[in-house]
Amino acid sequence: MTSSQMKVLVIGFGTVGKGFFELLYRKRNVLSLNNVSINEIVDMKYGYIKNPGNDVIKEVEGGKIFPKEDVLSVIKESDADIVCEFTWLDLKTAEPAYSHIKTALQLGKHVITTNKGPPALKYKELVTLANKNHVKFLMKGTVMAGTPSYNLLELVPGAEVRSVRGIMNGTTNYILTSMENGKSFSSALREAQELGYAEADPTNDVDGLDAAAKVTIISHILGWKHEFSDVKIKGIRDVTPEQAKEKTKLIAYADEQSIYVKPLKLERNDILSGVSGVTNAIEIDTDTLGKIFSAGPGAGKVQTAQAVLTDLVTITKGAK
Repeated sequence: MTSSQMKVLVIGFGTVGKGFFELLYRKRNVLSLNNVSINEIVDMKYGYIKNPGNDVIKEVEGGKIFPKEDVLSVIKESDADIVCEFTWLDLKTAEPAYSHIKTALQLGKHVITTNKGPPALKYKELVTLANKNHVKFLMKGTVMAGTPSYNLLELVPGAEVRSVRGIMNGTTNYILTSMENGKSFSSALREAQELGYAEADPTNDVDGLDAAAKVTIISHILGWKHEFSDVKIKGIRDVTPEQAKEKTKLIAYADEQSIYVKPLKLERNDILSGVSGVTNAIEIDTDTLGKIFSAGPGAGKVQTAQAVLTDLVTITKGAK
């Protein structure tokens, strides 16, 4: 593969897919990515779009019909260099994203995903497959969207990580912040749903599964042996407003020996105790710098698209 022209296939044209499409074309000149183009989009709702134009978002939202195609067939027949996988999350089987990613890697295509399922449940298999085929499998958007998280370590080569902890789910942090201000759990959850922070079925968030997937992914990236099934998980359903006022936060934690997600009462001077609303934060304890910290948005259309753009730049730099 040369860096003269790189073609991208987008799978899933919902919020993240549309956000990435817009951001790529807005930032192409700034990042010298004029040799990168989105040549194909396939979506369960909108169909298969070949050579999408600048108005493709208006077209699909306006009801334009495109032919329906089997996603795996599109991947197999595509001449794309990079596959961006943005389909829905399944933390039991990782499908259909797992099959999409596996097929793309087998065909020697780079993969960028924002879907936590495959890297949380199938990381070792997929990374091994990527290495075998000399391509990259990147997933920055699965952890804290575009806000720097585990990728901070690229700036401190040789630093050994002793532990990682953080607030990795914005929905639960918003709920706990509302409870800190006097609301009940049910009232705070309802408010989060009305604002679009929580899904109609909030299970993955409030029961800690989303945060568990993220800390598992970080553990995999750091080379620790934890699997998603190893995470000791307790959500926030039993947290009281009184506990929230005492700075109880849903903390995701991992070191080489242990991994968990659970509500913990933090000291007032703990840097994580001041993280409020939908903000995500991570603290990485290293042997050379001690504790380094990053906080920012952990979700959102542009924020997640930024993560995809970060991974895209990593791939294009490696192709030069």
